[in-house]
Amino acid sequence: MGVCAVAGCSSAGPTRADLAAARVYRSPVRATLSWFFAINHKDKAAAVAHFARAQAAMMAWGEGDVSTWPSFSALHCKQLSGSAASAVIYCTFNESQEPADGQVDNFWTVSLNRQPDGRWLITNYGQG
Repeated sequence: MGVCAVAGCSSAGPTRADLAAARVYRSPVRATLSWFFAINHKDKAAAVAHFARAQAAMMAWGEGDVSTWPSFSALHCKQLSGSAASAVIYCTFNESQEPADGQVDNFWTVSLNRQPDGRWLITNYGQG
């Protein structure tokens, strides 16, 4: 099931309660949506917090200058595969062209692992 989550989504998009739930990483799709929400709001700490510690450097976009980060609209994410410990999410979107971004994409796959405390954290993302 796809979900839409960015500012300005239609009424079919997530509610405030959905976004609050996403922030605590309750499912791999919600964790992924929460990450995009943090990016769109240029919240570096929140964006980095969505990554497993060993992969946190993957959020070093624009050398940490969030004003160079792209924004994502028309975001739709669905789970492609998963188990109790890992998941792969497929997201389509419209990405703005920004200095920190070498290319504009229209989809990414996001890999996540479930942590012992129940949170889903990103271990990889990109095209592929």
